[in-house]
Amino acid sequence: MSASKDLLNFPNITFLITGLYFAAVAGIGEGSAYTGVGAILCFIAVGLALEREWPFSWPWRLATAAFSLILLLTQLGSDFTVSNASATIVTSVLVNGALFVLMLGVLLFTAKDLVTREGEEEEEEEEEQESKKKKLTYEI
Repeated sequence: MSASKDLLNFPNITFLITGLYFAAVAGIGEGSAYTGVGAILCFIAVGLALEREWPFSWPWRLATAAFSLILLLTQLGSDFTVSNASATIVTSVLVNGALFVLMLGVLLFTAKDLVTREGEEEEEEEEEQESKKKKLTYEI
């Protein structure tokens, strides 16, 4: 039950929705070849939420969010270069724009979490060093 609660948070839901969107776009052949890669990266990022202790899980999620932002920005740019504004283009702009905003939030959330984790690790190392120093002074 705990694992399912860990998976149902803002970044994971956004990664899952974005991965499904990238898979659909790649499946119908409307995106670049990188769109399929983006889908795979998003699905791996969701899976890595189960193993947060691995040293590469948070950097992977951060890099996936950045890669997804670049893909969404590229798709938005290609939507704006079309001369005929059809309903499909307008829908694409709305979906890509919404996912861009969500992925920007995921990027910021993940970066904050990564920095917080690194700060906690440094504090723990400093506390360990201070406790070792105290032991040495007592032994003298």
